[in-house]
Amino acid sequence: MTDIYRETMRRNVLESERLNEQLDLLNQNIGYLVHPKIVSKLPPDPVIADIGTGTGRFLLQLADFYPTAELHGFDISPALFPSPEELPDNVYLDTMDIKQPPQSSVRDKYDLIHVRLLAAGIAPAEWEPAVRNIIKLLKPGGAIQWTECNWAGVQHLRGGTHSSIHSARFMGIQFKEGLKDKFSHGWNVLPKIFCDAGLIDVDEDVVSSDRVVETRKALTENGMQAIFAWARLVSSRSVEGSLPMDELRKLEIEAYKDIENGCYVRFNVHVIIGFDQSC
Repeated sequence: MTDIYRETMRRNVLESERLNEQLDLLNQNIGYLVHPKIVSKLPPDPVIADIGTGTGRFLLQLADFYPTAELHGFDISPALFPSPEELPDNVYLDTMDIKQPPQSSVRDKYDLIHVRLLAAGIAPAEWEPAVRNIIKLLKPGGAIQWTECNWAGVQHLRGGTHSSIHSARFMGIQFKEGLKDKFSHGWNVLPKIFCDAGLIDVDEDVVSSDRVVETRKALTENGMQAIFAWARLVSSRSVEGSLPMDELRKLEIEAYKDIENGCYVRFNVHVIIGFDQSC
């Protein structure tokens, strides 16, 4: 299995904590865990898959709402999985590469497939085959909910008249430029891919990352943590154009000062849903 995500981010305890916080903050701005149009069509005891499950946090939260559901999480790497002892009895985690055709044991199995934030792990040409592979997991009439952010459109803005933004904005631009081949795809192609692949009732819900003002600072700090983790990784590998470690240390101090002074991040969050048309 080709793990593109590993090329840009490290999987460790700090990344687990950051991903958990990121999911919570984005969900506050989205306003729901599962799209209302999907909730209304789910059976009482659904079978649900979470693709790119990471720490399994989505499923752990979902278990509170669907205690009798079967909840299966899949990721290309098990590195961030909680231990089995930490999981409810109805939550199961395993590895899967969605860029490969799924095994027969998981085909036509799920009422809902949830996918979130795979842009850093999918090459531009892999989006359509990944969607078609995921559709093979759906039961007749099942639904897909896929959330991606427009990272290419990230802006660092000032919150007050005298807010400083220079270092935070500089690093945000470095991050976007370094991953522009990945960040320029996903959020903008999924609706068409869903339709071309035969899904029906395709809908796209778009919200701003700062819709809930109270989340602004935490989400900005969360994103800055990811930016500097990536910057240190590419610096350690001497990637062309990467910044030296001593400069990164100085920029990190200044970027967090910017956030303390009111700098905040804004980007669009896209939630795309679609339903299998066979019944």
